[in-house]
Parts: sequence; structure tokens; C-alpha cells
Amino acid sequence: MLAMLGRRIRRRVAGAFPGRLPGLYTTLDDPEQVPVQVAAYRLAVRKYTRADDSVLDVGFGLGYGLQLMAESARRLSGIEVDPRTISNAQRLLRDLPQIGEIRQYDGRVIPYNDNSFDVVTCVDVIEHVPDYTNLIAEMLRVSSRTVFISTPNRRPEYTRPNGRPKNQWHLREWCRDEFATILTECAANQWIHEWNFIDGPWEGPFTYSAELRPDTLALAPALLRKSE
Repeated sequence: MLAMLGRRIRRRVAGAFPGRLPGLYTTLDDPEQVPVQVAAYRLAVRKYTRADDSVLDVGFGLGYGLQLMAESARRLSGIEVDPRTISNAQRLLRDLPQIGEIRQYDGRVIPYNDNSFDVVTCVDVIEHVPDYTNLIAEMLRVSSRTVFISTPNRRPEYTRPNGRPKNQWHLREWCRDEFATILTECAANQWIHEWNFIDGPWEGPFTYSAELRPDTLALAPALLRKSE
């Protein structure tokens, strides 16, 4: 009972200051595999990763994205801001030899050199991040080929009258045109972006499309480095 009360208090405090207290209440407190996140990782595997790739997953959470991508990628790494999540993920290092390392991330500088990875994935993370343009810039810096991002599509049924998301953990959600503007401004001339959309109800099943649809649940663009 005391443990449950502590979790509720931490949830309430963290919800009052979204994005500012990342380690206070995390996915480990109420672990849940989110169907659209699984669909996003499957899309990244199917369309953007190759057998000999090195991949970095930014904000890996419970780690099921790393597990899915381990089916195809040569070398995987993951970063997270929450030290409890880092500790929980040590089992993945034991069970999956493709996962080379798990590192803690300070929320500002991704702890890798330029062009360290072929592919960088970031699934349902960017809507939680105060300085999302810095996050995009950092992911572009450490990627040599592709940055894959998935984030909720802003839909009326999930948005409050004041424009804020109903999900208390999301600092903001974007429509396609808003997010396209952000990507264009961040990626400059070295990158192009390719649009994917994940369509369907919250619990699935999902389909993937290249055009926005009335039932699009998630925006899943890929930033692709231009050929030299």
C-alpha cells in the first residue's frame, strides 16, 4: 500500500511539471507496451535498417524497440535519461548480444561522436522533450544516414480546448504541417525528409501510408542524409 501511494504521489508531482522531472515517475512505474510504438519500430526495421547497420535508440523506455530491432541490426545501443530505466535494461545486454551498450543521457548532448550510427530511432519521445530542436540536431549529428522519428498526430479527440494534449505527459503534439516545418528548419540542406503515417485505432491493427489520413495516429517521418 505504501509503495502504491508513493507511486501515485510521484505520478502527480511529475505530471504537474511535465518534462522537468524525468526520473521521478517513468515507464517502469506502470509498464505497458504501447501498440503504436511497436508498429513504429516495425516500420523502422522494415524500411530503414539493414543487416549490417549500427542503430541508436533514443529514449528506449522498456526496451521492446531494442528487442525488435535486434532481429535485423548488427549493433544496437540505447540511451535514456532515467537511471532506473538504465538499470532495468541491463538484462537486454545479457540476453541480446546485438545490443552493445546502454548509456544514460543528460537530455542535452547525446554521448557519442559525429556519424557514430547508420540509423537513429526516436519513438514517442520528442513530444516529452522541452528543447526538441536540440534533440533533432543531436540525432542528426550522430547519424550518418537516417533519423527515424515517430510522434503522435495531433487529433481533436486527444486535445484539450486550450490546445494542449490530453495526455498529461506530453508537452505538445503536432499536426503534419507543423512538424514538417520543424524538420525543415532543423535539417537544413544536408537532409531530406520522407513521410510515413501510422493509421488505425489506439489498440491497432495498424496500416502504413505515405499520405495523411483521417485515422492517422502517428507521424513517422525519416530524415535521410543526401548522397554526396
